[in-house]
Amino acid sequence: MKSVGEAQQRLPNDFVDRLYRFFPSPIADRIMQGCTQERHPSLRVNTLKTDIRSIMMQLKKNRIKFDRVIWYSDALIIKNTQESALEKLPCYQEGAIYLQNLSSMIPPLMMKPKPNQQILDLTAAPGSKTTQIAAIMENKGKVLAVELDKIRYQRLQYNIT
Repeated sequence: MKSVGEAQQRLPNDFVDRLYRFFPSPIADRIMQGCTQERHPSLRVNTLKTDIRSIMMQLKKNRIKFDRVIWYSDALIIKNTQESALEKLPCYQEGAIYLQNLSSMIPPLMMKPKPNQQILDLTAAPGSKTTQIAAIMENKGKVLAVELDKIRYQRLQYNIT
């Protein structure tokens, strides 16, 4: 595990100062350590295009190790490769998987969207939650995805088409 000192060097001083003002030192130290820990990539299966079993078979075929996510059956944590290698896989290029942080997968799951609902997604770019909502709704319904930042909007547009 990397040190708190390394995190302090990488993060803006104002952020570090506020963190230690808002939280007791032991908690702030744990937050700082979390900022420097290496995280494994995670992905969500695009159930509009494939299923989890097919993706697991493709990953095994490519010698990519993964763990299942117990609270979300369509998510995997990748153990032995980086996002850049995953982006070269046909399943990524075809849109069958979406590289997405586990924390980003939680809001759509908590919403429990149903087919034929209408959902408003504000500050929607890059589209991870937007596309997840559409998949949960089985692509039946409407998601109005709003993004004001033009560059982020272009990324959103790319990801939803």
